[in-house]
Amino acid sequence: MKGLIYLILFAAVLAGGWYAYKYWQESQTDTSVEVVKTAPAIKRDISDILEETGTINPVNKVAIKSEVSGRVQNVYVEDGMMVTAGFVLVELDKTDLLNTRKDLDYELKEAELNYSRAKIDHDRNYELFQKRIISYDAYDQVKTTLDLRSNTILKVITKLDTNTDNLKKTTIFSPSAGTVLNKNIEVGEMVVGANSVSSGTEMMTVADLKDLEVSSYVNEIDVTRLHVGQEIDITVDSTPGVDYSGVVTHVAPMSSSSSGSSAGSSSSSSSKDGFEVRIAVKGDVSQLKMGMTANITATLKEVKDALCVPLSAVFCDNYEVAPSAQKYYVFVEKKQNVAEGQKAPQQEFEKRDVIIGVTDTMGAEVKEGLSEGEMVALKRPPSMSEPTRNHDWMRRGR
Repeated sequence: MKGLIYLILFAAVLAGGWYAYKYWQESQTDTSVEVVKTAPAIKRDISDILEETGTINPVNKVAIKSEVSGRVQNVYVEDGMMVTAGFVLVELDKTDLLNTRKDLDYELKEAELNYSRAKIDHDRNYELFQKRIISYDAYDQVKTTLDLRSNTILKVITKLDTNTDNLKKTTIFSPSAGTVLNKNIEVGEMVVGANSVSSGTEMMTVADLKDLEVSSYVNEIDVTRLHVGQEIDITVDSTPGVDYSGVVTHVAPMSSSSSGSSAGSSSSSSSKDGFEVRIAVKGDVSQLKMGMTANITATLKEVKDALCVPLSAVFCDNYEVAPSAQKYYVFVEKKQNVAEGQKAPQQEFEKRDVIIGVTDTMGAEVKEGLSEGEMVALKRPPSMSEPTRNHDWMRRGR
């Protein structure tokens, strides 16, 4: 009887130990393996797109300034008014110039009288000199006086011509057809004339709002990818649902931050650092207004049916060098045969060099080194732990 009891106890101990061993074995297998997320290499269309913002400005605009100083007597326009070439915009008070004109008329009469008197003296002394009654020095002094009186007349005539010209300039005409913008003056205000020592008072701007452009400032990396004649897509937040097209008309040869001078048109950027790029807007621009912010999109390169992987799957160790010298690679998951009912073995990966082509916000084109359907790691596998960086290269101006 006791033998039977010992046998039963012994069998129970063996069974408990076997189950404990199996539980321990399974727990070690389940918790020690880290699963690396992967994604397949797939074919899709991919585009290299440059996106910037800019400000809408008229292509042709003229700052209206007076060539003479004076007080504003009449203003015939308001902001938003359309004018034709030759339309009278402003008249300045002519009182001071008319008074100057009267003084010059008196000066001319006086100069002519002095000349007549000097001419009589000259003719009389010339006869005396011919008869050798007076010396050459005495005659020469009279002749010099006559020449001075003649020069005085010429000076006064020149002043009169200048005065006449300035009187005409007190009426300011529009140099071209357009819309009046930024009227800065009112009747009674003083304006300073523009000349070689003063930029003068800008009274208003006349702009052709039927011919608009977008002015944007692009960094030194992206500007090399733009050229005159390039097609650009344009959207404006103020006109949702309306798409515009444009063409690059100007790429600045020098950075505005380097030249130290601001461009003639405003920009949407917080600062005008970078290279100014101007894009002419094509089509109907009736809904657009000067100063609106525009979003510009340039498709630099487009590849159909390209083999692509996510950006996080691409690694680069030498992103500090020029993009053309950078080396890229991916970690390709090795295929493993698993029998039905068996647990998947630990993942194994192969490091493989690849050549990267076009990139966008979703992924990168792999031109060489990978086949469609192969699975790539989205992070560095633990078994390959040497230091590296992956898609940081995208954020560093590739």
